[in-house]
Amino acid sequence: MLLLLGWRCDITHKKNEITVADLEGRWELARSFRNQRETQTLSGTYFAFSADGKLTTNLPIGIEAPFPFEIHQNTIRHQTSPPTTYEVIQHTDSTLVLNLSLRGMLFELHFRRASTDTLPKVLQ
Repeated sequence: MLLLLGWRCDITHKKNEITVADLEGRWELARSFRNQRETQTLSGTYFAFSADGKLTTNLPIGIEAPFPFEIHQNTIRHQTSPPTTYEVIQHTDSTLVLNLSLRGMLFELHFRRASTDTLPKVLQ
């Protein structure tokens, strides 16, 4: 009986893991918080995830170019220099909430999936 319960929990856990396919497309920042206070500093920020495992963002962490990313359970590791790690707090088909520690500050980033009408041809 315990074996069956362990197997059931493993299936449930894997079902909740985020995949590259879940993220693919453009995500635009709707709200952001710095150290638990809402901020407009990052207004206009976007993330563009491609099917080939690359992420392009205009977040001020480096140059705005596609860099590989990896997903491990609830974290996204963006292979920028130095690497940037985002913790996935929530994900639905249309929303994505990430935590990021940057320069000693904690950011909570709330994204909405962009409509495909507004995507550049490269991402469609």
